[in-house]
Amino acid sequence: MSIWQRDFEGQNKVDTAVARIRHMCDGKHAYIAFSGGKDSQCCYHLCKLAKVRIPAIYRVTRFEPPQLVQFIRDKYPDVSFSRHYKRTLHDEIVSKGLPSRLKRWCCVPKHDKEDGFDVAVIGVRAEESARRERTWRVFGVKKDRTAYVCPIFDWTESDVWEFLSYVGAPHCCLYDPPYNLKRIGCVCCPLAFQNMRREAEMWPKTANMLWRAACAFVARMRAQGWRTATGKECSSWCKAENPELEYWSRWMLTGQTSRSEVEFWDWTNRRPVVDGQCEFEGSGFSEADGAEEL
Repeated sequence: MSIWQRDFEGQNKVDTAVARIRHMCDGKHAYIAFSGGKDSQCCYHLCKLAKVRIPAIYRVTRFEPPQLVQFIRDKYPDVSFSRHYKRTLHDEIVSKGLPSRLKRWCCVPKHDKEDGFDVAVIGVRAEESARRERTWRVFGVKKDRTAYVCPIFDWTESDVWEFLSYVGAPHCCLYDPPYNLKRIGCVCCPLAFQNMRREAEMWPKTANMLWRAACAFVARMRAQGWRTATGKECSSWCKAENPELEYWSRWMLTGQTSRSEVEFWDWTNRRPVVDGQCEFEGSGFSEADGAEEL
């Protein structure tokens, strides 16, 4: 069924989404949680249709694909970039180790409360996963007590593309060949560990930077006698003949570093060798930064 066909309430999906945005955002301190992906693009353009004047904010994680950042800067120049971190990504990894499926400190800058706002417009859809369908609603309240509205919660992927085509919105090249991504997220996200090796090859500068930071973390652990700052003994990777390689291999294969039963991956022979610095290494987001900052 097309998003333009009437449903049982007498409204099409676009009208319903617009009504949801007006209901939650009129007269409130609201913002669009913009990611540059197709779903947040829908929310952005739906807010325009609703004539709700609220800012669109991109929350920087420092793991962004450069193509995504450039797309936002070129096509959505009014989107502000917000940073909720104080250290470079390299220093963060040296201090905490690589982020993992169980210790996702990398997500904190994305989900911290945006000061000064009490409502977030979010492009979550139930169709994306069983967990999202179970844990999200059209209206709700996040753990930080920020209210949210998911105006396209009941939309399908086809609905999204149909709407973007209707409003004439461009989309990020990462959806197209040779990338062919169905969803755009962080580079080498441990929650999608099955994609990490492919993404390391797609974004070798980023992978090279993460590799150097991981080696620096291992060097710090070695200097501490393979114990954490609290005195806890290091995981079994530190007992390997090449701890740096073992630590990295586990992460690339499983999104974790503490499991001992993972398959060994010879990163020495397969990792890309790239000269130059990663875009995210200095201040965390320097070369691809937006003009505005909250």
